[in-house]
Amino acid sequence: MDFYVIFFAFLFALTVNVQSYIIPREALDSDGCARIHNEFITKEKTIFSYADVKDCYQHFPFDKDIASETIDTLIGLVNGFYIFLDKAKEPPEPGFDFRPTDVKHLFYDLKDPHTNFGSYCFTTFAFHTNMTFYSVVNNGEQKIKVFDDTIDQDNIDCEVTHIDGQQALEVITEFAKDSVYASRDLGVRFNIALDRAYKFPSFAVRVEIPEKPDITYTLKCDNKNPFDVKRNWNAFAQNITNLNKFKDSKSYFDNICNPSDGIKLSRPSTSFQETTIIPDSLNDILEQDPSITTIKIVDGFISFFKVQDFGIVKFYTENPVDRNGTTKMLPDVIQGFEELANTGVKKVVLDLSDNTGGYIFTTYFTSLLLFPDTFPSFDFDIRITKQMRLAITEQYKLLTSNNIYDIQGYVDAKTHANFTSAEDFIGNNVYERGGIKDNYSNKYVDEAGINSMRQIIQNNLTTPLPWKPEDFIILTNGLCGSSCSLITEHAAEFSNVSTVAIGGLARNKLLSYSSFTGGSVVNATQTFNSLGELGLLNNPLMPKPFPLTGLTASYAIKEVYSKINPDDILDFTFKPADFRLFYDEKNIRNFSILWSQAAALIGSKSKIN
Repeated sequence: MDFYVIFFAFLFALTVNVQSYIIPREALDSDGCARIHNEFITKEKTIFSYADVKDCYQHFPFDKDIASETIDTLIGLVNGFYIFLDKAKEPPEPGFDFRPTDVKHLFYDLKDPHTNFGSYCFTTFAFHTNMTFYSVVNNGEQKIKVFDDTIDQDNIDCEVTHIDGQQALEVITEFAKDSVYASRDLGVRFNIALDRAYKFPSFAVRVEIPEKPDITYTLKCDNKNPFDVKRNWNAFAQNITNLNKFKDSKSYFDNICNPSDGIKLSRPSTSFQETTIIPDSLNDILEQDPSITTIKIVDGFISFFKVQDFGIVKFYTENPVDRNGTTKMLPDVIQGFEELANTGVKKVVLDLSDNTGGYIFTTYFTSLLLFPDTFPSFDFDIRITKQMRLAITEQYKLLTSNNIYDIQGYVDAKTHANFTSAEDFIGNNVYERGGIKDNYSNKYVDEAGINSMRQIIQNNLTTPLPWKPEDFIILTNGLCGSSCSLITEHAAEFSNVSTVAIGGLARNKLLSYSSFTGGSVVNATQTFNSLGELGLLNNPLMPKPFPLTGLTASYAIKEVYSKINPDDILDFTFKPADFRLFYDEKNIRNFSILWSQAAALIGSKSKIN
């Protein structure tokens, strides 16, 4: 999301069907939710004070029964269906930075955005201070600088030496360590902390309410003396329509924290969102940089460019629209690759930075298209608990549609034979992880999904693409997760495609090129709907739905195994890039410079690991 959207959000508010209420003076004095609504109605404001949002959030009394039921639901989901329950208790391997954790209570410590717990109640608003940042490494020294300041443009590119009196680099590193959860690699989390796309909460734009209402930055500009800039945390609604769903704390609770069936709310940012858009900054670069030739843009899905004598394929996401819409767009993607090939480029940079994934079938499609001589899937399995065994068995009997426990499309990973029964899929595999022995299914692959993607390519690709694996390089900032991660891992493991990672902490030599590979993410709504279809919702083995409808949770249900080392689980295997680049004052603002730096590494033998 472009940062300027925050300040022009009131334009969208004008289109909202606003319900006017006369709020008593005493309510405005005592109720932050009422004050927010009043400012939205009377002044069309969409930026609110830290104090009002904090007061709104704190207006809901603690209910021990709701808290207890919520914990019971989370424990039931994690114990019954979370694939990494035992694995997450093991110490991280070298290169990763996270705490082995009791996943029943500490979701964020998992550093896995596939698995989290959130509440619409406390994620309606996000907080900002009008300033964003980036990091550079000059002469071996890493610094934090101002990327943009919408209040004072003179501060752009000034060094941030301190934040609230502490060294700025260490403050943001600690924020990345504790508050960013989208990778097990601290260097990747550092990149995300400075990310201006806001796919996840960053240091500059946060969903959790900051500890105090303001923050002080110490800046050093050119050769001038350092000076302090004090900024208040201001709050903005992540979805403008939610401002019309309450007039005070009671209606806020009824319509945001515990909405009735049928009311649609924006998804809280604590939940993993596998969506993205073309950033406005890239559009600006395309207009200003004559060295970039646009070959084809496929609706914010994948774009094709030519820079100098090499090609660029920029992957934004793996699900720009609904599943059927994405499938219909795949022939256009094939055409984009063909048109890029027709320009005669011999080298291609695959840019998968800031890509949080999408549908897994797009990974099969991409792998088959670019590397047709390889098998497009890793091996998967599922942890077989009592709950999972019962759900899979019942689904195999009833064959309900769109059920998350359906295994009909899977085949044995070794023999590629269909499973003849639920027990044939479940198998009898016992692995020890985190000091605990548990049952896991036979390894499998999604043959049906693979075949459908192979057919689309056969029907639309007129001439095989000319590039070999050694003609590609993958560029990421480490935020390449889920389906994106499966694409990069497949290219690296099956075809030995080179990888280059950008940014991170200079003090760490290596940086991951992908994150959170887990094969599938399932949310609580899908879980309870599927259990309901199977008549298992009231089964004593199964978790009960959340006591409030404004609560949400998701979890990884499948794990992915390495092809090179078949016993390694990719989510817990440190995979550093072959090459490393760092941001500077120029390439941070012009991606074509980064693309050129990455292209220069194609064919290089000077790998760092």
